[in-house]
Amino acid sequence: MKQTPETVILIDCGCDGIQKLARAVRDKQIYTMVIPCTAPVERVMAENPVGLVFVSGGNEARLADAQAKFAAVGLPKFTAAGLDDACKVTEFCINECKCSGNWKMETFIEEAVADIRAQVGDQTVVLGLSGGVDSSVAAALIHRAIGDRLSCVFVNHGLLRKNEAEMVQEIFARNFNMNLVYVDASDRFLDKLAGVTDPEQKRKIIGKEFIDVFAEAAEKTKAPFLGQGTIYPDIIESIPFDGDPKSVIKSHHNVGGLPENLKFKLVEPLERLFKDEVRKVGKLLGLPSELLDRHPFPGPSLGVRNVGPISRETLKILREADAIVTEELIKADWYHKTWQTFAVFVPVRSVGMKNHKRTYDYVIAIRSINTVDAVTAEVVQLPWELLFKMSERIIAEVDGVNRVVYDITQKPPGTIEWE
Repeated sequence: MKQTPETVILIDCGCDGIQKLARAVRDKQIYTMVIPCTAPVERVMAENPVGLVFVSGGNEARLADAQAKFAAVGLPKFTAAGLDDACKVTEFCINECKCSGNWKMETFIEEAVADIRAQVGDQTVVLGLSGGVDSSVAAALIHRAIGDRLSCVFVNHGLLRKNEAEMVQEIFARNFNMNLVYVDASDRFLDKLAGVTDPEQKRKIIGKEFIDVFAEAAEKTKAPFLGQGTIYPDIIESIPFDGDPKSVIKSHHNVGGLPENLKFKLVEPLERLFKDEVRKVGKLLGLPSELLDRHPFPGPSLGVRNVGPISRETLKILREADAIVTEELIKADWYHKTWQTFAVFVPVRSVGMKNHKRTYDYVIAIRSINTVDAVTAEVVQLPWELLFKMSERIIAEVDGVNRVVYDITQKPPGTIEWE
């Protein structure tokens, strides 16, 4: 029998840290949802909450309006300033709302499988597999529900990390016995990117081409359903605050660019989960750590780490250097101590010495950062011995490189990626 989670609604009155607050309460296995204070009372009550928490964020006028609007609602209520009140909010949920803590990932999987089967029936689903955490866990969950009626499309755009295409195919096609459509569109992407130096133009080319390639492959499957790796922060950040589209943090990116003539019904089994919950579900479903615990990777892939014009030669240099950085980070037990650590190809040549000969080769930059929300980021002070080992190996093993530098720029003023 399906067990509805005991839902506590966080009424957002403009608090920047509301996602962290919601996440902190969920850590106690209490299910929270974030809804803007501008939402109608009926919208909030449709979730059948057991309690309401008004999160002010310092805007007293907005808080007062929200409290007045929900005054007649016969539920326990609490007012929180922000993340600092996480412990008080948890106590409120347990003591006043009588929450028993039934939000567990094992139960979630059972219910999600049942929901997918009910939604899809005996029809088929197609899903765009990137090799990232969200799409991978969504694929594993949908596959558990409907088996070989799921087809995954994995597009190799030529901008992947070393051995990534082989790893994704190994995990899904072989270990899960999943229907995996592998599309090698490397030449198509790289030909379109040839000579392009503007970072924004690169992103647009990569994004449009990816959608076109996926759409062509998806149409061949004739599947009426499209599986998506949408997670809860995607939903929260795409809701306009005060009804103003300009207040959206980011567009709901998973579907926004698909051609209008692709008439899919969406299957989004992870839309209630935060990132760490997605990883827990993936682990329960049997996905390996090498996939679940990988560092975040940008959508345009190495396209935003190959500064300047992209070519097969520069991508090869970057791919090899990046692999060395990751290998040494893992060996030194620093991989899970950093949020992202990666190599950047810098299209600058400098004079150097290699094998007792003068060289005039490229520069590789190493960037390592820690962050909570990717809005700001701090540079990681990696051990000198580790950086020296990375530099030594890159120069010795990667043809075309004779200098390695370390990026010590915080965000802001710098961005996480170079492009």
